[in-house]
Amino acid sequence: METIPPLAALAALVSAMAHAGMALYTRRATDILAFRATSMGMTALWLSPVLIFSPFPSWEVWRFLLLGVGLFWAFNMAMIAAFERGDMNLVYPVMRGAAPAIAGVFAIVFLDEALTPIAILGLSIASAALIAFAWPEKGGAPKAAALGFALSAAVMTASYTVNDAAGVRASGSALIYAAWIFFLCFCTLSLTAWIRRGRGVLKAARSQFKGAFPASFFNLTSYGLALYAYANAPVAPMAALRETSVVFGAIVAAVILKEPLGRRRIVLAGVLALGLAAIQLG
Repeated sequence: METIPPLAALAALVSAMAHAGMALYTRRATDILAFRATSMGMTALWLSPVLIFSPFPSWEVWRFLLLGVGLFWAFNMAMIAAFERGDMNLVYPVMRGAAPAIAGVFAIVFLDEALTPIAILGLSIASAALIAFAWPEKGGAPKAAALGFALSAAVMTASYTVNDAAGVRASGSALIYAAWIFFLCFCTLSLTAWIRRGRGVLKAARSQFKGAFPASFFNLTSYGLALYAYANAPVAPMAALRETSVVFGAIVAAVILKEPLGRRRIVLAGVLALGLAAIQLG
């Protein structure tokens, strides 16, 4: 059995916490598109010395960067739409937790891969937990649109995780790869914000500065540590640890956003995390 470096495991766990923090600030933003563009711009600014003083990436790395920025743009659009339509304690667990489950189903259906019994059990548990999460509370209405966008974001998450793991290894430096990704994401998101907001884009960006400033450090911490973990340890167990963001996200939504969580979703968050770990480790 391959030994997992303790620092890589710790990096994945802290990355999960930081991702939940980023999601919290995103959910609280009054203009989520302008907020994401602004926070990405600030993160790119913190990493600008890396862009200036590091060698220009080779085409081998640019292949992953260009695909990655496209996947990140699609992820951001789906995440924004999900947060605009549903509470964080509903869409965030589906958004983060469905990615490994979707990847497992794709592997069985399209790649004819044989999963281990533990992985199949984990896939079943995670799928059941996601259905239970999405099930409306008694007397409540289902939020089909919110869940649809959350699932779309999950597909993008599964895709960019694999792409980034390959890209950072081709780059040889998690820091350089992250610096270029954040710069390119800032360009695509700011262009999208400009097209949608027109002349009011700068005013919208200024209005989101207060939350975007701390969120930029959560961006940097979450993504940078995830890249470090993927570059120094097997991707599957590192992804499993990072999916504990499902639990952290449920906690911050209940404690800080005061969103109704209840015993059912508290238990389901833990069950979902266990199912995800079984998928990845199995």
